[in-house]
Amino acid sequence: MKRFALILSFALLSGCGTVTTLTSSDSEIARDLRQKNSGCVSMPRVYSGVAYNMCKLNSNGTSIYFAPLLGVYLVDSVFSAATDTVVLPYTIYAQNEQGSVNL
Repeated sequence: MKRFALILSFALLSGCGTVTTLTSSDSEIARDLRQKNSGCVSMPRVYSGVAYNMCKLNSNGTSIYFAPLLGVYLVDSVFSAATDTVVLPYTIYAQNEQGSVNL
Protein backbone atom coordinates (compact mmCIF):
# COMPACT_ATOMS: atom_id res chain seq x y z
CA MET A 1 0.00 0.00 0.00
CA LYS A 2 2.83 2.43 0.81
CA ARG A 3 4.44 1.75 -2.53
CA PHE A 4 1.18 2.51 -4.33
CA ALA A 5 0.77 5.79 -2.43
CA LEU A 6 4.33 6.78 -3.25
CA ILE A 7 3.91 5.98 -6.95
CA LEU A 8 0.59 7.84 -7.02
CA SER A 9 2.18 10.88 -5.37
CA PHE A 10 4.98 10.99 -7.94
CA ALA A 11 2.49 10.56 -10.77
CA LEU A 12 0.36 13.44 -9.51
CA LEU A 13 3.33 15.72 -8.98
CA SER A 14 5.13 14.88 -12.19
CA GLY A 15 5.38 17.87 -14.41
CA CYS A 16 3.73 20.11 -11.84
CA GLY A 17 5.59 23.19 -13.12
CA THR A 18 4.40 22.40 -16.63
CA VAL A 19 0.82 21.87 -15.51
CA THR A 20 0.92 25.16 -13.62
CA THR A 21 2.21 27.15 -16.60
CA LEU A 22 -0.15 25.54 -19.10
CA THR A 23 -3.30 25.89 -16.99
CA SER A 24 -2.70 29.31 -15.41
CA SER A 25 -3.00 32.72 -16.98
CA ASP A 26 0.08 34.87 -17.51
CA SER A 27 -1.06 37.19 -14.70
CA GLU A 28 -1.45 34.27 -12.27
CA ILE A 29 2.03 32.99 -13.09
CA ALA A 30 3.50 36.48 -12.71
CA ARG A 31 1.69 37.05 -9.40
CA ASP A 32 2.92 33.72 -8.01
CA LEU A 33 6.53 34.41 -8.94
CA ARG A 34 6.36 37.98 -7.60
CA GLN A 35 5.10 36.61 -4.26
CA LYS A 36 8.15 34.33 -4.18
CA ASN A 37 10.39 37.35 -4.90
CA SER A 38 11.73 35.74 -8.05
CA GLY A 39 14.50 37.53 -9.87
CA CYS A 40 13.09 36.52 -13.25
CA VAL A 41 11.70 39.24 -15.50
CA SER A 42 10.31 36.97 -18.22
CA MET A 43 9.73 33.28 -18.81
CA PRO A 44 9.68 31.47 -22.16
CA ARG A 45 6.67 29.34 -23.02
CA VAL A 46 8.91 26.62 -24.48
CA TYR A 47 9.97 24.37 -21.59
CA SER A 48 7.93 26.64 -19.35
CA GLY A 49 7.68 24.07 -16.54
CA VAL A 50 11.44 23.92 -16.16
CA ALA A 51 11.72 27.71 -16.51
CA TYR A 52 8.99 28.17 -13.86
CA ASN A 53 10.87 25.93 -11.43
CA MET A 54 14.15 27.74 -12.13
CA CYS A 55 12.45 31.07 -11.46
CA LYS A 56 11.21 29.69 -8.16
CA LEU A 57 14.73 28.54 -7.35
CA ASN A 58 15.92 32.06 -8.24
CA SER A 59 13.65 33.47 -5.55
CA ASN A 60 14.50 34.88 -2.16
CA GLY A 61 16.25 31.92 -0.54
CA THR A 62 15.76 33.20 3.00
CA SER A 63 12.18 31.95 3.13
CA ILE A 64 11.61 29.23 5.74
CA TYR A 65 9.78 27.24 3.07
CA PHE A 66 12.60 27.39 0.52
CA ALA A 67 15.17 24.90 1.85
CA PRO A 68 12.84 21.89 2.24
CA LEU A 69 11.35 22.53 -1.19
CA LEU A 70 14.69 22.79 -2.96
CA GLY A 71 14.78 19.06 -3.63
CA VAL A 72 11.14 19.07 -4.72
CA TYR A 73 11.81 21.79 -7.30
CA LEU A 74 14.82 19.91 -8.65
CA VAL A 75 12.98 16.58 -8.91
CA ASP A 76 9.94 18.30 -10.39
CA SER A 77 12.19 19.91 -13.01
CA VAL A 78 13.14 16.46 -14.30
CA PHE A 79 9.48 15.46 -14.66
CA SER A 80 8.62 18.89 -16.05
CA ALA A 81 11.31 18.51 -18.72
CA ALA A 82 9.71 15.26 -19.84
CA THR A 83 6.22 16.77 -19.85
CA ASP A 84 7.48 19.92 -21.56
CA THR A 85 8.92 17.75 -24.33
CA VAL A 86 5.53 16.11 -24.90
CA VAL A 87 3.77 19.49 -25.25
CA LEU A 88 6.60 21.05 -27.28
CA PRO A 89 4.56 21.52 -30.50
CA TYR A 90 1.93 23.53 -28.59
CA THR A 91 4.43 25.62 -26.63
CA ILE A 92 6.45 26.45 -29.76
CA TYR A 93 3.23 27.70 -31.37
CA ALA A 94 2.28 29.68 -28.23
CA GLN A 95 5.77 31.19 -28.00
CA ASN A 96 5.56 32.28 -31.62
CA GLU A 97 2.07 33.76 -31.25
CA GLN A 98 2.23 35.28 -27.73
CA GLY A 99 5.91 35.60 -26.90
CA SER A 100 7.38 35.07 -23.46
CA VAL A 101 5.45 35.55 -20.23
CA ASN A 102 6.37 38.97 -18.81
CA LEU A 103 6.80 38.83 -15.08
